[in-house]
Amino acid sequence: MITYHALGYYGLLGIPAALIAARILPAGSPARRIAARAALGALLLIAAITALSY
Repeated sequence: MITYHALGYYGLLGIPAALIAARILPAGSPARRIAARAALGALLLIAAITALSY
């Protein structure tokens, strides 16, 4: 069963990986846009979990 804690943990692990990938990939490439959206998605996931846990 996936808990709020596990989702937040995976989100925190996903942010640095996505930011490193976005930094390494060439500017304007589709892969860089996907990596940037993954980082934003992880931040939104953590924010939603925090908001729903209170």
